[in-house]
Amino acid sequence: MKKLLLLMAMGAAITAGAQNDLATATIPSSSLLLKELPSKSVFQSQSPAYFRREKTAEQWQKLRRAGIVLTSGGIACVAGGIALIATGENQSNNGYNYDIDDTPGEAKIIVGTMGIAGGIMALGGGITMWAIGNNRLKKYSDRVSFDMGGRSATLAYKF
Repeated sequence: MKKLLLLMAMGAAITAGAQNDLATATIPSSSLLLKELPSKSVFQSQSPAYFRREKTAEQWQKLRRAGIVLTSGGIACVAGGIALIATGENQSNNGYNYDIDDTPGEAKIIVGTMGIAGGIMALGGGITMWAIGNNRLKKYSDRVSFDMGGRSATLAYKF
């Protein structure tokens, strides 16, 4: 475990140093990059309002469905991780046998911990996608309602 933490610390230090070197380096520009892009290009700059305006109710519905699926998957990963950790605790050596380094229970504990971490990340993303999709979808649905009663009729516009 100590070797793994040391390896992770060394990796973080190396990548941080490499990023500092790239920030100070000057890269010569290519002649291909200096040419003007065609008018109908994928790289045209558009305002963020343009992309929000172009989305339809079906796309927000897809985002909401994806959020529901991701949230459900996150719940399943957290529950599976808890079950693996509980099973791994029962299979660990409990301190009696010091000759065996890794027991099957320790592997289950590690996989369970990874499952819980992944599940929490999936829950965070899924709940966010679900909420954004649901909020945007409300703006598309039921803006104008016409209700008929026995002696009256109402027309309501929600904004």
